Amino acid sequence: MICDQHAPPSIEEHTALLQRHLVSISDAIVRTRQEIAELRQEQEAGRACDELLAVVQGTEQATDTILTASETVDSLARGIARRAQDDAVRAEAAAIQAQMQTIFEACNFQDLTGQRISKVVRTIGFVEERVAEMLRLWAGSGAPATPVKPARDRRSEEDSLLNGPALPGAAAVSQDAVDAMFP
Repeated sequence: MICDQHAPPSIEEHTALLQRHLVSISDAIVRTRQEIAELRQEQEAGRACDELLAVVQGTEQATDTILTASETVDSLARGIARRAQDDAVRAEAAAIQAQMQTIFEACNFQDLTGQRISKVVRTIGFVEERVAEMLRLWAGSGAPATPVKPARDRRSEEDSLLNGPALPGAAAVSQDAVDAMFP
């Protein structure tokens, strides 16, 4: 019987292997921290949440305006249908009312959109909390992570003006930051 007799690894070999693994893990942590810092420079999660909440609020306001106007048109069409002597006019008023009902039903999108965006906002908040905790831990001994400076806007002067509507009480977000939200 042939036995392959390898000497068990020495303590020095185990130590060297452990050291290589620790260096590899350390390198991965450094790379990850750099990537997170770059992401935070592009778009802070809190800002993304504010933008999404502004979308929900804007959508809600627009939907309320549409519904109010639609109710007025529906009421006017109902009045026309009651007062009309001509069957064709009554039929047209009824057609207007049917279309108004379609508008009422279509405005339900706002509730669904708000619910979906709220889920995204909660997810972003969850991820932001976890990333902040990892950065705090990686900074060592529970010390707060080093804040990251926002990236400098490298677009042309004209392009830098194309930021879209600003949040109430806040400066406008760059288009690059918005684009970064949607891969």
